[in-house]
Amino acid sequence: MSGTGNKIEGYANEAIGKVKQGIGKLVGSEKLQAEGKIQEIKGEGQQAYGEARNRASEATEKVRDAAESATSSSTADTVSGHANEAVGKAKQAVGRTIGSTEIEAEGLAQEAKGEAQKATGTVKRELGR
Repeated sequence: MSGTGNKIEGYANEAIGKVKQGIGKLVGSEKLQAEGKIQEIKGEGQQAYGEARNRASEATEKVRDAAESATSSSTADTVSGHANEAVGKAKQAVGRTIGSTEIEAEGLAQEAKGEAQKATGTVKRELGR
């Protein structure tokens, strides 16, 4: 699912959650109110995840363009490293926000990949490549 799809699904869950809360309040059902609140929060998390995916996609595209136009491989490694590190940190934050250890772990791995790419770029630059 694309980031936009996640956002749409999130908006739907948020709206349904608010409706459930309203109905629960109307009929005096604390259980329905609680279910509605949970669904609303889930929707907010999906929206945040969708926005993060869209931003990550945009950042990846910018990095790809920058890497293609870079004249040296050390610059490309450094630029890609910064991008992967930033996207990884964003994924970790989203993972923590929505309670997804899988997304948080993906972010941690991507951040580490970025750090390694930056180090590779530094070594290449020092070697004159």
